[in-house]
Amino acid sequence: MVDLIAAWTAVFFTLGIYSILYRENPWYRIAESVYLGVAVGYGVSVDLLYIRNQWSGQWSASTGMILLFAIVMIVGLMWYGRFTKSTFYLYRWPLAIVVGTGIGLALRTVIDAQFLQQIVAQVKTPFFVAGNMGATINNILIQIMVPSVLLYFWFTGTIRESAPMKVVEKIARYTMMAGFGSAYGYTVLTRYSLFIGRSQFLLGIPPNDPENQLAFIAIAFIMLVSMIGWDLTHKKAPEV
Repeated sequence: MVDLIAAWTAVFFTLGIYSILYRENPWYRIAESVYLGVAVGYGVSVDLLYIRNQWSGQWSASTGMILLFAIVMIVGLMWYGRFTKSTFYLYRWPLAIVVGTGIGLALRTVIDAQFLQQIVAQVKTPFFVAGNMGATINNILIQIMVPSVLLYFWFTGTIRESAPMKVVEKIARYTMMAGFGSAYGYTVLTRYSLFIGRSQFLLGIPPNDPENQLAFIAIAFIMLVSMIGWDLTHKKAPEV
């Protein structure tokens, strides 16, 4: 019985979310509100559990750590100052701490990971890989395309009008078009993969529960009939 209730509930909320494809309706608003409420409640409970575990661990080990924990908690509570005008100034302190810390960590890691390490990887990429023609072609394309894209954004003026740069610009454009196209295609395929997985769940295709198919037919019929019936009964007469 528990599994049956769980299956019907999951199908109901899945179809409720997908019903937005018809138009905004009460089924969608119910599913959206319940999902957001459960997500927020779950997030709050996880955060409180994290705070409790932190307190029972290193933070309660010494007087200095207890004092530091109290300061951290006070700074955390200052986030709620944004909800009233009289205490909004308190909200700026934790915001400044988080933004400043985040920028500092990002600059340190981004420069190394997305700049220095990329240069090192580019230099270490060999042109030829013995016994692997596919890897060789891939490496040659990398050694041509990456510098072409960089040069495309670096050089301007008379250098850009030279004949060699015309070739570099064309290679760079093709490279960027291929990169953007593959990124977009990957995103679309990822969405389709999620949709296919959810469709298999609704149709009860193994390893999903076969009971899902009956729930899908019944709930989809009720939602569709209710939405179409509402539109037909509340359809406005055309103005003369």
